[in-house]
Amino acid sequence: MRKLITTAAIFLAVFLVPLFWTHPAQADVYKNYQQLAGAEVEGRDYRIISYDGPSRSAVIAIHGGGIERGTSQIARSVASRTGIDLYIFEGLKSSRNFNLHLTSTNFDEPIGKKLVANSLRTLSIHGCSGSSQATLVGGRDKVLAGRIKTELKKAGFVVKTPQSSLSGTNPKNICNENASKKGVQLELTYALRQALLKDKNLYNKYVNALVKTL
Repeated sequence: MRKLITTAAIFLAVFLVPLFWTHPAQADVYKNYQQLAGAEVEGRDYRIISYDGPSRSAVIAIHGGGIERGTSQIARSVASRTGIDLYIFEGLKSSRNFNLHLTSTNFDEPIGKKLVANSLRTLSIHGCSGSSQATLVGGRDKVLAGRIKTELKKAGFVVKTPQSSLSGTNPKNICNENASKKGVQLELTYALRQALLKDKNLYNKYVNALVKTL
């Protein structure tokens, strides 16, 4: 019996865990934006896109471009279809874009910080690893998170609860540094982002589900 349990445990660890493994692959190169800006060139290595209008809602992608592919596109689409404020920090490098990754609790780029601080509702779009298509919904805004879960499920998408490292509940997470001190963080697995970028109809269905909640 013990041998059967051990064999089953090994099977789960080797074959099933990688399907949903979402822990970041490596530590950040830079501790904050000041360090990053001192080593990287804006306009060549990265760029900042922002629209801070009259809306009190914002969608952000702080790991856009080549850092977490697909997140920029989703943030832009949500903003354009709702008219809410937009902030994107994009990696433009031909390789090693993850060097531009600043974890959400350390992300202190001034334009983004100000835009988020002026919003009451903040939706932060991220990408994580994972060979199974799923969206991990976290953050401190439980009402908005609940609406997003409902609409994504209605549209046929798999929704999961993130592990603690991706939960988005830390008060220092930029999505929670808005006027209400609570936001929503979405982590889209690699498999889901790839599928969305390849299938326009699927992409529109996903974006429309988010739009309905905002």
